[in-house]
Amino acid sequence: MAEVEIKNEGKTVEIPDGSLLGELEGKCAILFACKTGSCGSCKVRVVEGMENLEPPNEAEKIGLETFGTDSKERLLCQCKIKKGKVTIEY
Repeated sequence: MAEVEIKNEGKTVEIPDGSLLGELEGKCAILFACKTGSCGSCKVRVVEGMENLEPPNEAEKIGLETFGTDSKERLLCQCKIKKGKVTIEY
């Protein structure tokens, strides 16, 4: 199982290796509105563990370009965790 530490909430959530970080929906206060990478409601900053995430898919790339994000930001609805631990903040 992979771990996602949500820094703002002071908690860690376990999700299956290889899962979309959309698995966090309902397990934290982060909003997941469109779930297609086009609204930016699930945009977070990766504090640690970027190496444990898959590279952005096309939908996430387009969403990230739209919202003018930096290289440490990701859209949870499109982002997959390989394994290990990732720390995020919103």
